[in-house]
Amino acid sequence: MSGPDWTDVEMMMRAMSSLHSASVGLTLLPRGIGATGGISVAASSMFDVLPGSSIDPCVSVIKDWPCSQHADLASHCFALLHELDYQIGKMYKNEVLWQE
Repeated sequence: MSGPDWTDVEMMMRAMSSLHSASVGLTLLPRGIGATGGISVAASSMFDVLPGSSIDPCVSVIKDWPCSQHADLASHCFALLHELDYQIGKMYKNEVLWQE
């Protein structure tokens, strides 16, 4: 196969969960009323945070599939996990967390 498959997606979720000490998962939902088909895919990471923490307890990215960039759903999910990892990195670089 020329792109990522479901084994790659699972391994990426496990690696991100371990690296970020979070629960990483995918949610697939049919697009809403009025849509011509397809699904919305959400990649999310949920963190165990202490009360009063400045870190968000959940970071998510959502994109619809089919899309123009990915021929199959596994490739779409894999790319979405990469985007989620980038968003988690942006959360950690939030200067407000350490400037107070």
